[in-house]
Amino acid sequence: MSDVSLSSVLSFLDTDDAATVVERVRATRGERTKRSVRDGRTFLFAAPEGESQPTEVVWIDVEAAFDARSVEAFAERCDDRGIVGTLLTTGDEAQASETLALAFATDEQLDEPDEDGDRDLLVDPDEVERPIDLVALPDLVAALEDADLDEAIIDEYHEPHEPEFEDIVNEIDAEEARTAAEADAASGAGSGRALALLVAAVVVVAVVAALVLFGPF
Repeated sequence: MSDVSLSSVLSFLDTDDAATVVERVRATRGERTKRSVRDGRTFLFAAPEGESQPTEVVWIDVEAAFDARSVEAFAERCDDRGIVGTLLTTGDEAQASETLALAFATDEQLDEPDEDGDRDLLVDPDEVERPIDLVALPDLVAALEDADLDEAIIDEYHEPHEPEFEDIVNEIDAEEARTAAEADAASGAGSGRALALLVAAVVVVAVVAALVLFGPF
């Protein structure tokens, strides 16, 4: 297994791969899942063993690009169907948490609207009562470790052919060294050409001077 961390591997997954990882976690719990992509958004419906209908739907967005109005609408649909709603992201947890809080904060928990009609939270996002859950990167890491899938996920999704940070730095240094060497070589070649031209000029002057002094034979 690579020495790369599980959280690092997960943070680079796209939404499709992240959904596959979640499906594998749910499978270890005996749950059936069905993926649905609607309007560019990825949802995973989950049904525990013995249940014919899903009891939870997970909205997966690795970039944490949820917006408050869509989150509120999502929660309402979940409530209408009597199923649990969950947001899952491997991106900015603080951003996702604030968006979730903004969707359900009361007037007392919000500042006055600005000129665009947007309102800021006056309280910590955790103080806002929320009808749906948020699963972030640390939660997914813990779930994979509990399911003994951490090593398998790293082996499967870590791409060792992609250069690590040190390799990239070394490549940059080598390229800069090559560029400097080429510049020095070009400068040296230019100096050589200048010296050759100077010598040729001196020779021409000497020849002309000789002709002037001694005249024709």
